[in-house]
Amino acid sequence: MVQPPPERPGATPPTAPPHDVGPRPDTRHAQPGQAPAPAAGLAYHRLALADPRHRWWSPLVEIPLAGAVYLALSFALGLVWFAAHAGDPASARIELGPSGYPVELFTRPGIFLMTFLGIIVMLPAVLVGRLVMGPRPIGLILSAAGRVRWGWLTRCTGLAVTVFVAAQAVMMLLPVEQAETGAAQAGLPQTVWNGGTSLAILVMILLLVPVQCATEEVVFRGLPMQTLGRWLRHPAWAILLPVPVFVLGHGYDPWGQASVGVLAVVAGWLTWRTGGLEAAIGLHAANNVIGLGLGLIGWADPTASAGGAPGDLVVAVVVDGLYALLVVRLARRRNLPRLRMPPMTTPMAPPPTRFDPIPESRRNP
Repeated sequence: MVQPPPERPGATPPTAPPHDVGPRPDTRHAQPGQAPAPAAGLAYHRLALADPRHRWWSPLVEIPLAGAVYLALSFALGLVWFAAHAGDPASARIELGPSGYPVELFTRPGIFLMTFLGIIVMLPAVLVGRLVMGPRPIGLILSAAGRVRWGWLTRCTGLAVTVFVAAQAVMMLLPVEQAETGAAQAGLPQTVWNGGTSLAILVMILLLVPVQCATEEVVFRGLPMQTLGRWLRHPAWAILLPVPVFVLGHGYDPWGQASVGVLAVVAGWLTWRTGGLEAAIGLHAANNVIGLGLGLIGWADPTASAGGAPGDLVVAVVVDGLYALLVVRLARRRNLPRLRMPPMTTPMAPPPTRFDPIPESRRNP
């Protein structure tokens, strides 16, 4: 039987190159003689660090670039609007109410379309900024998976719609003081429906408003959270600091803005807790679609700048809080991944040691 040649002292037989089987240990804070701690995953607000080419100063270029693209797209959208009304310049005028929303939002489909397209164009502007400055993949602004988790988004949206519809049903059963009589009455308010005009706006509510909500979540939640997460480690900074900007973007009275603030805090916390924007988009979309739908048929006034009450804030806390609890429970049951492993550099293999199959004793007979 042929025996394998003996190994030369000090020689290492050829082996397969080593493989990375998991996160590399974190040696930055390890003391001499102390085993390094295993690398932890990156939460949503820290996902920019998943790109090994990220730079701390990138947002200082990314955000102005996105703003410039947004202004250009808004200008182009305005040109299209005025060109479409060239024959009747007076019809191109859009009158804004005290809350900043058009007063003809539910009576002129063209104004409804322009109002929400004017928000939606912020999405490509932010994506252009990300495409130029990183981090990569660009989908990191959506979730730790680097993309929209469509199944999770669908479940969150369905859950949010269920919670909001149930809340609206309960509130409609409660007695409400009527302004005309001063008496407390319960039941459905008078319905308003303007035929084809209302139908066209209803279609846009169902198609455009979810995209508008996703846009606002990317712009007012995803972008600032991941920008702050480059510089500040604790998630509280990324969740709370963007809230005032989101609140001031809505022209409501103090109680209405407080309710918006509750939604912003819950959406930010869910984004961090679930590792993506899907739960926040579901909450935002259900709130806006149902609110605008009720406004279309005259059951509510989602654009009112006054008339808020402490009860509105209580409802927001209960409804948004219940949704958050249900989402977290669902995420745990589904074992939803919420972290992304940090970048790993494959260690360079040592140079191979020459293996001589001829024993030393046979070289010089």
